[in-house]
Amino acid sequence: MTNATRRRKSLGMSSIAVAILLSACTTTENGKVMEANLNLTLMQAQAKVIEYMTDTITVLPPGAYLTRYSELNQKVTLDPGGTVPCNDSNLSKDTSVDYGVTYFLTSTETADIPGFGDPIRNLWTERGWKFRTYDSAGDSTSTETILPDGYRMVLEEYARGASLTGSSPCFPRPDASDRPNAPVQIDQP
Repeated sequence: MTNATRRRKSLGMSSIAVAILLSACTTTENGKVMEANLNLTLMQAQAKVIEYMTDTITVLPPGAYLTRYSELNQKVTLDPGGTVPCNDSNLSKDTSVDYGVTYFLTSTETADIPGFGDPIRNLWTERGWKFRTYDSAGDSTSTETILPDGYRMVLEEYARGASLTGSSPCFPRPDASDRPNAPVQIDQP
């Protein structure tokens, strides 16, 4: 398998996770439809997603961090996050959106990155965050949690690594010039 094929497969799996994650953005952990939070802004949504992701990696071995750099090519970074309409049938400028971003789990140590899933699921259980684990496309497994405040995270584990995707509840569409700028790397606190 060529590096280009591996990159497409790796990014493709993350894209699938993001699509799955974002396609259900209007429900709560109890499956109830959630109205858009009219007081939430893009910057607040992004900050809370980053906060939840930072909190999640605190349970990982020292040296673990999140990065938008591709695991196959360090010159390539994943998107700094973005917004998508919460209702696919309403694409008008007035529709509500959610914010989502994906990071690769990485470690400076020789820790077994595919083994990072258990500590993360244990943390989510301790917090009372319900989750479901399912097989994704290819040879990966995804674990999705919907937090009580409507934020979501998906941990995708595959043979060579793992990724973590976070998204916000719905909020009013920001101005087109308001672009998310998630950090390239999130370190353990």
